[in-house]
Amino acid sequence: MASPSVPIGNVPDLVHQRAIVTSARDAETHLTALINAILQRRFHPLTPLRAEGWHELLSDSGLLTRYPFIVHSIRHSFDVGIKPIPFTNTPPNSRTLLEHNAAFQNIVRHELQQGRYLGPMSRATVESLIGPFQSSPLSLVPKPHKPGVFRLVQNFSFPRTPSAVYTSINYHIDSDNYPCTWGTFTAFSLLCWRVPPGSEGAVRDVSEAYRIIPLASSQWPGTVVRLSEGDEFALDTSAAFGVTSNAGVYGSVADAGADIMRSKGIGPLSKWVDDHIFIRLLRSHLADYNHRREEWRTRIEAHGGRHHTGGRFWFGGDLLPDGRTDEFDEDMAWPLRDLSQRSPRSDHDARFTYNLDDIDSISSHLGIPWKQEKDIPFSSCFPFTGFSWDLETRTVAIPPAKAAKYRTAIEDWSRSRTHSLLDVQKLYGKLLHASLVATVGRAYLTNLEAMLGLFSNCPFKLLHPPSGTTADLEWWTRALSQPTLSRPIPGPCELADVHAYSDASSGIGIGVVIGERWRAWHLLPDWKRDLRDIGWAEAVGFELLVRLLLTVPSFPRHLKVYGDNKGVVEGWWNGRSRNRQVNLVFQHLHSLLGNAGSSIHTRYIPSQSNPADAPSRGIYPKSLPLLPAIEIPPELHPFLVNFDAPPTSAERHLLQQGRRIAPLTKVYIDRPAAECASLNFERDRQSDELLWHGSYWDD
Repeated sequence: MASPSVPIGNVPDLVHQRAIVTSARDAETHLTALINAILQRRFHPLTPLRAEGWHELLSDSGLLTRYPFIVHSIRHSFDVGIKPIPFTNTPPNSRTLLEHNAAFQNIVRHELQQGRYLGPMSRATVESLIGPFQSSPLSLVPKPHKPGVFRLVQNFSFPRTPSAVYTSINYHIDSDNYPCTWGTFTAFSLLCWRVPPGSEGAVRDVSEAYRIIPLASSQWPGTVVRLSEGDEFALDTSAAFGVTSNAGVYGSVADAGADIMRSKGIGPLSKWVDDHIFIRLLRSHLADYNHRREEWRTRIEAHGGRHHTGGRFWFGGDLLPDGRTDEFDEDMAWPLRDLSQRSPRSDHDARFTYNLDDIDSISSHLGIPWKQEKDIPFSSCFPFTGFSWDLETRTVAIPPAKAAKYRTAIEDWSRSRTHSLLDVQKLYGKLLHASLVATVGRAYLTNLEAMLGLFSNCPFKLLHPPSGTTADLEWWTRALSQPTLSRPIPGPCELADVHAYSDASSGIGIGVVIGERWRAWHLLPDWKRDLRDIGWAEAVGFELLVRLLLTVPSFPRHLKVYGDNKGVVEGWWNGRSRNRQVNLVFQHLHSLLGNAGSSIHTRYIPSQSNPADAPSRGIYPKSLPLLPAIEIPPELHPFLVNFDAPPTSAERHLLQQGRRIAPLTKVYIDRPAAECASLNFERDRQSDELLWHGSYWDD
C-alpha cells in the first residue's frame, strides 16, 4: 500500500509513506511517533463531542443521573464490552479487498487522515504496544445504486465456531446489556398519527455516527485492523459497525442528546440509529398538544415508566382498543416550547414552534456533527426508516426507488436455484420491512421463514427454497410494481363488536353466529387431504364469518370477531400462519378485506363459551333465525356444503354403512391461557420490530 499514515495528536508533521520506512532510523522514528500518538490518544480521546457542553446541558436539564457515564466516557473513552485478548489471531481478509483494492486504499487513507486508525505497524509492534490482539476479517460491500462506492464491513463474529483459545469479539458481548431507544414503526406511527394538522418534519443524519465514539485503550486489542496480507496492521480507536454493543453505546449518547433537545422544548422527535426526525407544530396547537403530552406522561408513569426489552428501551401506555400496547420512545417529561422568538426567521418558520437554527444552537454546544448535505428541510412529507411519511394525508408509503430496489433483489434471487443463509436473511429482511406498509405481504413470507429454519443444522450449505416460494415472490413483485404502495398511518382505532363468532368441529362441520343469528356447513368426508386439518377448518370458519359480515351494508371498518382456535386467532394477529393451508385461507381473507377497505381483529373466547360451538357440532339452534346463505367460494366446493344441503354420495355411502362421524373432543382454552397468548403476541410483535431493526432492509 502506498497511502500515508498520519499519527494522531498534535504531531501533524509526522506523515510517513510505508515504503519510506526502510532504515533502522526510519523505523525507530516511526515507532516513536506511534508510541507518542498512542499515549496521547489514551489520555485525549478523538471525538467531536464536547464533554463540557454535555456536562453543562445534562446538569441544566437534571439528566446527569439518567446518563451518569456519558460525560466521563466522552472525556476518557468508552468501554464497549470487548474482553481481554489472550492470544493473537489475525485471520485473512476477504478477497473483495484485493478485487477492489483502490476503494479499500481510499477508505484506509481516509481513516488514517481522520486520525482514527493508528499505524501502519507490524504484528510485533502491535504486540509490544498493546499485547496480544485480534483482527476481524474485513470485506467490501457495494453500496446500492452507487457504482464504485463500497462499504467496509468488519466481521466481529468470526470465527463462527468458538474454541478454547479463539473466540469472536462478539462472542462475549450481550447486546441486551447496551440498550437504547429507537423509533420503531409502531411508536413512530402513533407519534405521527397524533400530531396536530399542519405539522412538519425535518430529517438530519449524524455524520459517521459510530465513529464519533472513542474507544478506551482496553478495547483496542479487539479492534485491530489487518491492512494487507503482509505484516501490516493498524489500531482502530473508534467504534465500528459490527460490534454488537456499539449500536447501544452510540444509541445511549443519541438518547442523551435527544432528551437534552426535549428538555429545551424541541420536539416531538424520534431517531433510528444516526437518523433523527424533528417534528414541529404550528404555534396555535402548542397548548393543546402539551396538555395531551401531560396525559401521556401520567399514563406512562402508571404503567411502570421505562421498559427494557432486548436491546431496546421503550415507554408503554394504555392497552389500545385493537389490542396493541401504546408505545412511546420518550417519557414526555418536558413540555414543548415556543422558540420562535429566539432568533430571526422566515415568515413561514415563525408560524412554528422552532426551526433548524434552534436545533443547531444545542447540537453545536454538544459537538454533534450533522451531515449537512443530507439535511431534509421541514416539510409535511419526509423520508424516515426507509418509508415516506406524509403528515398531511396521514399516509406512509414505500418510495418508488425503494420498491425498485426490492424488486431487483427478488430478480437477483430468482437467478439462482440454491441460496445461502445470508441470501435468505437479506431478502427476508427487505420484504419484512416492506410488509409494514404492504401488510398483506406477511402472508407471503412464510416460505422464506420456513427456509430460514432449514439452515438450523446446516448454516453453511446452499439450499433449495420450499415449494411455493416462487409464487410468493411473484406476489411481491406485483405488489412492489404498483405506482403507489401506501397505507394510512396506523393509529389507535375503535373496534366494533357485533358479537361475531366462528368455530369448527373435526368431522362434523363449521358454525358461525352473529348476534342472535347463525349458519352452519357440513365438512365432506374426504376434506382431510393435502395437509388440511382442524386448523384449516377453523380458518375456513373465520373466512365464512368474514364473508357474511361483508354482506352487511353498514359493516364497520374495524371489527372484532371471536374464535377459540389458537393457530387461527394468534396467526391472524401476525397476518400469516406457518400452516400452509391456513395461510392460503389468510391470503384469501387479506384480499377480501383489502377490497372492502376494512380490518378484522381476532379475539379468544373459551370454547365452552363460544356460541358457534354448538352449530359446528351439528346441534342447530332451531329457535334462532338463520343468517342469509352466501355463495361458497369455488376453492371450498370439494370440502363443505351448507348444513341443509342434501347428502352427497360420499355421505350417503357412510350412512348406508351405519357410520356416523362424531365430533372430536375439543381442547378448551381458558381465559388465563388467552391472556397469556395476548401477551405473547405483544412480545412477538415487538420482537419483529427488533428483527427489522437488525435486518437487511437498507442494504
